[in-house]
Amino acid sequence: MTLTAKSFLRLMMLVALTTPAYALTQTSPANESGQYVALHPLPPTAPGDVNLLPGAPVVHTQANIAYISGGIGGGQRAAMRATAPNYNLHLLFAVEGSGAYLSDVKVTAANQQGDVVLDATSDGPYFMAKLPPGTYQITADDGTGGTQTREVKVPAHGAAPISFFWQSSQE
Repeated sequence: MTLTAKSFLRLMMLVALTTPAYALTQTSPANESGQYVALHPLPPTAPGDVNLLPGAPVVHTQANIAYISGGIGGGQRAAMRATAPNYNLHLLFAVEGSGAYLSDVKVTAANQQGDVVLDATSDGPYFMAKLPPGTYQITADDGTGGTQTREVKVPAHGAAPISFFWQSSQE
């Protein structure tokens, strides 16, 4: 059987996706009998549990709405991607054209009655919230007078992704 370059790459991608990163960089200890000893003797965490991931952002709660924000640095971005299924609103803040990420963006979510149900400031370019399903007006203010509002339907299952882009202040 000949392994082509394409097949090899597919195999390596599969290995990378199924092998935890710490298993690639650490050797597993053995007890006196030479038997394998788990690096982490605790049971595995629930899928998407951001609290035990390196660089995990703090989970905030406001009026029974959980949200996280951040994404500065690779560890925090990875932690946010891992927990993304727990949130049904995913926001991204960046500069148009360059794609430079923005932080300190003020975020508000108002329900159909106009009541503000979430008022927070994002610690990084990514902001994720778990809202009750429904239609909301999401407003993002970059702090320089650049306020944008979008209507979004937040689903019961899955997520509503929205990207907010601002013009560069150097243009």
